[in-house]
Amino acid sequence: MRILVTGASGFVGRHLVASLRRDGKSVMVLQRGGAALADPDRFAGPADLADLDTWPDWPRDLDAVVHLAALNPSRRQPATPEALAHANVAGTAALVRRAKREGVPRIVFLSTSNVHAPSAVPIDENAPLGPQSPYARSKAEAEAAFWRELAGGETQGCILRPAPVYGRGGGGNVAMLVKLARLPLPLPIEGLGGRRSLLSIDRLLSAIDICLTSDGAIGETFLVADRTPLRPAEIVGALREGWGRRAGTGALPSLLRRTVEGKIGGRGLMADFVLDVSRLSARTGWRPAESTRSELARMAAAGDL
Repeated sequence: MRILVTGASGFVGRHLVASLRRDGKSVMVLQRGGAALADPDRFAGPADLADLDTWPDWPRDLDAVVHLAALNPSRRQPATPEALAHANVAGTAALVRRAKREGVPRIVFLSTSNVHAPSAVPIDENAPLGPQSPYARSKAEAEAAFWRELAGGETQGCILRPAPVYGRGGGGNVAMLVKLARLPLPLPIEGLGGRRSLLSIDRLLSAIDICLTSDGAIGETFLVADRTPLRPAEIVGALREGWGRRAGTGALPSLLRRTVEGKIGGRGLMADFVLDVSRLSARTGWRPAESTRSELARMAAAGDL
């Protein structure tokens, strides 16, 4: 199987390329903004992904494309809504148009579970969209562009909406908790934060791999997560368990706790965000990690976080 991967230099992309190659698949990496090195496994594309549908070159004999590339801003590197729309919406549309014109059989597109809003009940794929950030809004719009551009052609598609992903080299709130958990100090975080679904990098790679070939994935959008959600204190406890340490978590005094809750509540971190992944399992046979706590502890013990 010959697969083109966009966004191969990112956290998920690095793990995915290595995993696909270990499984014996032929992987081409999209290198943007310059001539490719003398490497048959790299495709030199435009710096701007939105120009891909008119780019003169294209890899031959592809069986699939995995689209990971995205502009994902941070506090240090903010992005305007216009920049997000161009990179994530126009870029996705151009890639799909080109792949469709070239007769690529299948595209798997990685979106985000944050196209949904926090909810007191488990979220499934039929839940209303409620993007939690400009980035998530751009991904929701990219999903619409993905299906719009695929319509009327032979190319088949699938969208994955993963929970926050943890693993070696990961970022976001989980990486922040990993740093906190490493401190040789007790952490008064009991009761802070809602129950949140997470996703191990290994199970995400498994979901991508199965969606490359499963007939049950065609035309579908799937949420992807481990089975059991955790609160921040439980994440810290799992990590420290893996490192052979006591959990060392406690509660804040009530007045200080209300202050902290007020600061983080505006970012939605106090609300539950639990994903129902039964659709992906039912349609493709994919299986989530049964215990997020056990998976975090295992990866911490192995040095994979």
